[in-house]
Amino acid sequence: MSKEQTVPQERLAELDAGLQRVNEVWSAWEKELGEVQQRLEQEGMDKLEAVEVVHRRQMDALRSGTGPVTFEELHALLDELFEAYLEADEGQRLLIRGFFEDKDRLRKYLHSYVGGRAAPLLRSTGETRWLRLGLAAASIADQRVDYRDLLICLGELWLAAEEAGIAPARYFSAVARISGEEPVYGNRSTRELLRGFRTSAHLKSIKQRDRESRA
Repeated sequence: MSKEQTVPQERLAELDAGLQRVNEVWSAWEKELGEVQQRLEQEGMDKLEAVEVVHRRQMDALRSGTGPVTFEELHALLDELFEAYLEADEGQRLLIRGFFEDKDRLRKYLHSYVGGRAAPLLRSTGETRWLRLGLAAASIADQRVDYRDLLICLGELWLAAEEAGIAPARYFSAVARISGEEPVYGNRSTRELLRGFRTSAHLKSIKQRDRESRA
């Protein structure tokens, strides 16, 4: 972790505005998909089947790049913002965490970034950058979405680091130092969660399952 510094405020504002646009597009798309689901149910389709049909359409659109959400743009914005977060001073880190208060859809996506973007890229490239960016995403998420999902994604990130020959503990500790200190929804703080992850029951469990699967 480099020495704290102030990131240009103008650039942070531009990143926030870009993320807001993506959040609005994604939220509107999900509202549209919800209306499609309602129509299918009104036409007599079972609710669970309607949910599955709509989910499949969404996933197909995301994979093919035909949906309104452009992940290339989203990831470029998030990658840059997370880099800025790791370099920012305390005041700017608070500001960046606050960017996601009014962006419900992107706030939910932060966990997916950890386990679905950073972990695979860490595993395939061996670059510590992806470990640091994944941890930055977890720090910014600050357990505002189900922390159990966060544990799963952090586990993916830890195992990816070890597979890449990287000892992740010091990176977890470094990002813990710049993370939130306040307990969240009665749980321990994000700082405590990251700092203690290496000795957590969840990590021990998934490492045991990983060893058994390789045996």
